[in-house]
Amino acid sequence: MTSILNNVLNAMQQVIIEPVEGSLNLFKLVGGSCLWATELLPLSASQKVFSIDDNTPFLQDFLIDAQLIWNGSEDNRVRSGFWTEVVANNKELHLEAIAIKQDDQSLLIISNQTEDFTLRQSTMQSARELSLYNDHLIEQNEYLHTRILAIFNKPYEQENIITALTKAIENAGFAVLITKSDLTTIIANTAALHLFEQGGSSTHESSNPVDIIVQLLKNQLPEYERIIATKSSWDGELCWMSPPSTLKWLKVALYPVLDDLNEIKNWIIFANDISNIKYLVQRNEKSDLQDLLTQLPNRISFWQRLEKQIISNIPFYLLYVDVNDFRRHNEFYGHDEGDKLLIEVSGRIKSSIKTSDFIARVGGDEFAIILTDIDNQACCEGVVERILDCTREPFQTSELESFNVNLSIGAANFPHDAHSVEELMKFVDLSAYNGKRSKANSLQFYSQSMKDASRLIIEVEHELREAIKNDEFELFLQPIIDLELNKIVKAEALIRWNHPTKGMLFPDSFIAIAEKSGLIITIGKWVIDTACQMVDKINKMGHKVKISLNLSPAQVFDENLFPHLHTCIKNNKIDPCLLELEITEGVMIDDYAITEKLLNKVRAIGVSVSIDDFGTGYSSLAYLKKLPLDFLKIDRSFVRDIVSDDNDKAIVRAVIAMAHNLNLGVIAEGVETQEQLDFLEQNSCNSVQGYFFSKPIEFSSFIMLLQNQKKKDFESHSS
Repeated sequence: MTSILNNVLNAMQQVIIEPVEGSLNLFKLVGGSCLWATELLPLSASQKVFSIDDNTPFLQDFLIDAQLIWNGSEDNRVRSGFWTEVVANNKELHLEAIAIKQDDQSLLIISNQTEDFTLRQSTMQSARELSLYNDHLIEQNEYLHTRILAIFNKPYEQENIITALTKAIENAGFAVLITKSDLTTIIANTAALHLFEQGGSSTHESSNPVDIIVQLLKNQLPEYERIIATKSSWDGELCWMSPPSTLKWLKVALYPVLDDLNEIKNWIIFANDISNIKYLVQRNEKSDLQDLLTQLPNRISFWQRLEKQIISNIPFYLLYVDVNDFRRHNEFYGHDEGDKLLIEVSGRIKSSIKTSDFIARVGGDEFAIILTDIDNQACCEGVVERILDCTREPFQTSELESFNVNLSIGAANFPHDAHSVEELMKFVDLSAYNGKRSKANSLQFYSQSMKDASRLIIEVEHELREAIKNDEFELFLQPIIDLELNKIVKAEALIRWNHPTKGMLFPDSFIAIAEKSGLIITIGKWVIDTACQMVDKINKMGHKVKISLNLSPAQVFDENLFPHLHTCIKNNKIDPCLLELEITEGVMIDDYAITEKLLNKVRAIGVSVSIDDFGTGYSSLAYLKKLPLDFLKIDRSFVRDIVSDDNDKAIVRAVIAMAHNLNLGVIAEGVETQEQLDFLEQNSCNSVQGYFFSKPIEFSSFIMLLQNQKKKDFESHSS
């Protein structure tokens, strides 16, 4: 080899060796004479023909692949990928190799990548430091978001709200914008104006930051319409390009501010410039198309692959995977644990699909998967089941605390459901969003019926707002009988909707939508107001009857619940002991700390607490012992077959005994026959409710029941 080529190889930190024909482990040095090559191949310094010893295990492994190329009949090549070899004196060499067969000549080119490795490590460290800074900004975002919401929730005059908001956001180290419901700007802090300055603009006109962000959202997010229509929060990355000189990567968060009718009052927008992080990460090979955290392809890479897949015109399924309640997990365990979870979830999902399938991280807790070579729904369901199976195994925090996660998966088919990237992404996003309603593992295929169902939900939500404005709700009462006293001592308040065209509607037809939309908070306040008024009226008639109110999870987590309850009690001048709150087991488990805090407050003022539908949820005895409770309600599903089913008999006996040992009263729901009542009395159940005594009835009918009871008591005492 000429000295010029040898010098070039040395400059490029490369050596070329050639296998000796007919031998599996003998080689000749063809070109290059770097010191590191002698350290890697020590025998090459003294022997024209040398062997590669066992002290270079990774190179030995690659030679197996290389031999397959060299022994083949066609021209070919194979790359080793990046690897590290430890040589004499524990020195590390960072290497890459290519085995080539060309025109019957076999060669092995080994490159020293130490300089590139050092650069990568340096830039990755800088990226990590910037990423930590970005995490700090995220924490600031969350703090400021909470603070802004608190200002909106206080009864300020409009002028004072603007002043308070301006003070809150002005010194933030990132862009903060507050808009009206139609996304027109009310306030923008100085950081926002600086972030969206365009130094290269020849017109020197200031650009409206909100207009820029909205346009980016519309252009880069297929789910934009769904986010606005469903009043959802969103956070993610956007790329802002504005010729001739502007190119910035933005980390953007969008939060709705809702009024009592769950209508948009304002939008809060945060924006951080993360261009430096992007630049440092992109200096590494392929990382401009790679997610830094999970090492999966990123949203841009996914978009490119999806476009190619559609151009090929071969049928495939697209999956959109959303980790349920990830935000709550992040808040509870911290951002580091949230990152750890995303890495593990992505790894598990990737291991459950074919290597020919394509998975990418496309959002904070969202992944998209292209399932190739699948053109029927049954096969797609099989893949999804494998994904769900691999994520059913518990996850662990760094402190070895176990927990489970659920996934909502939306699916759509090309070309059956859509023919464009935008439509496919929009449809799978809508499908996954619908699946999130259950909070359990779910798979939703896009369909016209699903779209129709979504439209129906929007209609019902609109009608619920009208119902709140027009006072269309009524509160029915179902008596609860104390078995020892044989009289009505309590009543469960149950809401009904007196719909103007559909008649009287039961909760099953609208409560789930009220909870999902957030209207349950306003409806719940109405229930508390009405119940307090009923207690006052009943008390003035000379009856001491407690009214029990059901709380939804959203109400339990609403920081304004207790102040509202306390105010209603004082305004109506009623004894707090005549009110009871019912919560389900699931609420206890969802956030024990918040639940305990609320229950301690309500019991401190004299309101009692019961666990509703006991036995249908987690049935955690530990929580029963810790939480401040008064009553336990046995679910009707156990009472229904209590006379004929030995298992139900055993369960009810055990629950009653356990509750009494914990000093809790027991109420049995759904009592419909004399035989059920006899069994419960024989086993020391304290109270019962059900159709055997009365269905839920209007307030006036309930008053008549109390009056008849009082009359019977008077007659029995007189005789």
